[in-house]
Amino acid sequence: MKDTSKKRRKKLNRLGKLTLGLIVVFTVILTVFVTEIVADKKVEAEKGTEQAVKSEVKTNKISKEETQPKKNTPDTVEQEKTKDEESSSHKETDGSEEKSNSVEEKQKKQEEQENKETDSSKKQTSAPETGKVVYLTFDDGPHPTASKEILQLLDQYDAKATYFMLEPNMKNNTDVVQEMAEKGHAIGVHGVTHEVSKIYQSPQSFVQEMNQGIDFIHKTTGINTKLVRAPYGSNPYITPPFKEASDKEGFILWDWNIDSVDWKYKNGGFVDTIIQRSNQLVGKEPLIVLMHEKPNTARHLERLLQFYKENGYDMRAIDESMQPIQFK
Repeated sequence: MKDTSKKRRKKLNRLGKLTLGLIVVFTVILTVFVTEIVADKKVEAEKGTEQAVKSEVKTNKISKEETQPKKNTPDTVEQEKTKDEESSSHKETDGSEEKSNSVEEKQKKQEEQENKETDSSKKQTSAPETGKVVYLTFDDGPHPTASKEILQLLDQYDAKATYFMLEPNMKNNTDVVQEMAEKGHAIGVHGVTHEVSKIYQSPQSFVQEMNQGIDFIHKTTGINTKLVRAPYGSNPYITPPFKEASDKEGFILWDWNIDSVDWKYKNGGFVDTIIQRSNQLVGKEPLIVLMHEKPNTARHLERLLQFYKENGYDMRAIDESMQPIQFK
């Protein structure tokens, strides 16, 4: 019994030692394994940190290179100098061109003004004839019906006339204005308002109204007329300041010496007035007849045209080469 018990204890001791040895070996192996894993992770972490540091250093270096001013090498200095010179040259050239253009514009304006002032005097080289020549003039038109009747009668009697028209009436009867030009009649302006308080308010207002009519005629017919008749005549409204302003624009101011007073006579009596005055002045003065584009005038005009034709008169239009008749 005792031997058996001893054998059993010895066997247990050997098993315990074996088990303990296995545990120790296992523990050692596990420790080594864990240590290697930790070491590997540490190495990887260090590598990551190193790469991050290198990347940051590289980024900082690039940033410094970008923000750091370039060194002024001889080449770059020369390039910058060339650019500055070119820029300065362009500025000087632009400034010179602007000054040159400004001077040219001033000279051009001065020449235009001088041309306007001398244009009429250059053209007005011949006086209206005093023989059997009559210059029929019509104011205040065009009229929507009377003007066309007058044009037909003038054609019928081979007569030419001169029209001094108001800009609003021209706008309302553009086709009539064009027909006048096409048929060879002279075209002039009579202003815009025909109101003393407006057109004679100042020399500038007079010039403005006349130029407004001139511009419309030019746009409508292509004719750049300078023929002007002041509403109610030049006396007493065209005072020296008005005359000076008119001359600067090159206007050719025409009055008349035979007033038909056709606006007053309703039965054709104006025709007798014109015939009487024509007989008095023929051979002594040019015959410049004032009439208006009104229905009453159109109704009785043929009798006047018959008189002139039967008595050998030449019915002509005014042209800009003629010296104008003006009130004294």
